[in-house]
Amino acid sequence: MSYELFIALRYLRAKRRQTAVSVITGVAIAGITVGVAALLVALALATGFREEVQDKILGGTAHLNLLKPDNSGIADYRALTERLGKVTGVKAAAATMYDQVLLSANDRQEPAVLKGVDLNASNPEANEVFATTIEGQPKDLFPPSASSDSELPLDGIIVGKELARIMNLRRGDVVTAYSARTRLTPVGTTPLNAQFRVVGISASGLYEYDAHWGYVSLVAAQRLNGEGDVAGVIQMKVNDLYAVNEIGKRVLDAAGTGFMTQSWQELNRSLFAAFKLQQSLIVVFFSLLIAIAALNIITTLTMAVIEKQGDIAILRAQGATPRSISKIFVLQGVMIGVIGAVLGVGLGLSLSWLANTYKLVSIPAEIYSISHITLKVRTLPCVLIAMLAVVISFLATLYPARAAARVQPVEALRYE
Repeated sequence: MSYELFIALRYLRAKRRQTAVSVITGVAIAGITVGVAALLVALALATGFREEVQDKILGGTAHLNLLKPDNSGIADYRALTERLGKVTGVKAAAATMYDQVLLSANDRQEPAVLKGVDLNASNPEANEVFATTIEGQPKDLFPPSASSDSELPLDGIIVGKELARIMNLRRGDVVTAYSARTRLTPVGTTPLNAQFRVVGISASGLYEYDAHWGYVSLVAAQRLNGEGDVAGVIQMKVNDLYAVNEIGKRVLDAAGTGFMTQSWQELNRSLFAAFKLQQSLIVVFFSLLIAIAALNIITTLTMAVIEKQGDIAILRAQGATPRSISKIFVLQGVMIGVIGAVLGVGLGLSLSWLANTYKLVSIPAEIYSISHITLKVRTLPCVLIAMLAVVISFLATLYPARAAARVQPVEALRYE
């Protein structure tokens, strides 16, 4: 152990007559501890929220979509789906189509998005309904199902959990869907409509989907849409979510001209850009909090320099260089930062564990699509936060350390 470190440790343990220095040192350590813990918890909260939402979105929607720029129908969707399913990186592909409808049942009406599921595709599980259905089976959507001979053989529909609650729907209930598209009749234009029997309930975990989405067979969706045997979109699940753009290029090559792709990143760009900005603001805000706490280090070391002028003079007289004197106070300040950083990381991890164990962070599902947030603590941010606290503490030592190095032995000893 160098003598500079030995003396710095001695100075860090202030004597009784140095109560003011000891108190300010404790305040400095406490401030850095709180700042580090707050930054760690805030980042864990933001990371957990982002990953929860991302997982829900990816579980409830396609990773990659192929469609025409003018949103016209894809006539050869069967052959195209087979071809795209063989593209490297594509796990599964299936045709689908969307339609804005008004659902009516039990004297209630709710707007909804009706999505067609191609049950005849070689791998229909590209459609999320196979993963999100919690009651019933997607295969019951088609062919038309009937629970008894007395019931009409209606096409099936799987509705979101929240939509079923809002409309008081149960399996076996009949729902009428009114499309925004119209047809000409002898009495004027009327909206295209169809009746469906509820055969299942889905739960993606995202309120926006669970409260406004319904799934029917692609054939039933085509019939309601009135555009014939076409698909609106070929949706795909991919093996690597973060290579989706490269996979998209291969999909376009396989599809030929006249198509475009939309990845999950593009469809949710504004949302994840907001998450990124949120994390940046969190880092800036709490870094300032740590910096403010580090101001106590300046106060501590400045008071220590004033009180230790006699010691500094004796050390200089015994041959210590100004650089060594400066190093003593730098080490003292850095140790304050290290202690605060270690305690802060420990406190942050403990608070995160408590929040996750007892589900303390609850939020309204109607607004945020999830009921509570799991704090996700990552190793790299913990290390970077601790390093940030130490670096800020080091910078706070520079002025007092420089002042200590400039103490003149003769002048200091004159007043001892």
